[in-house]
Amino acid sequence: MRFRNPLVLVPLLLLLGGGSALAKKDPAHEITSQIICPCSCGEVLSGCTCETGKEMQAYVENALKQGKGKDQIVGALVARYGEVIRGAPKPQGFNLLVWVAPFAATLLGFAIAFFVLKRWVRRRSALPAPASSAGPGGSSPEPHWDELRERAEEELRRMNE
Repeated sequence: MRFRNPLVLVPLLLLLGGGSALAKKDPAHEITSQIICPCSCGEVLSGCTCETGKEMQAYVENALKQGKGKDQIVGALVARYGEVIRGAPKPQGFNLLVWVAPFAATLLGFAIAFFVLKRWVRRRSALPAPASSAGPGGSSPEPHWDELRERAEEELRRMNE
């Protein structure tokens, strides 16, 4: 199959992932998009406009110009501002709990729900079957319903008069 217009291929290549080869990766953005600003704004550093965020962005850019690696830069920022600036904590030590706890809690919840539902089904199957609504002689087991129905019909007749 031949394409007559080569401009048709450009969007097709972009859709198929060729755009990633055409676009340059910005190492500063790659680092700042994984760090949260430590001030009260709580923004991701790559989109932060506060003074602290601008200062940290400038530090990242200067450190990259000096030839420092990503791990060195992030390590220096963590040493200065604390572990809270990481977008996602490292899965090591106590921080491993942050990664494992949601999955463990979900599995525990499913297990509890399974056993509770299983118990309810067992209890329900152990109950005796309900008796038929008509008692001996075909009369209703609860005669007060008939009295209430007659009373309601009588009050409706009075209202319509």
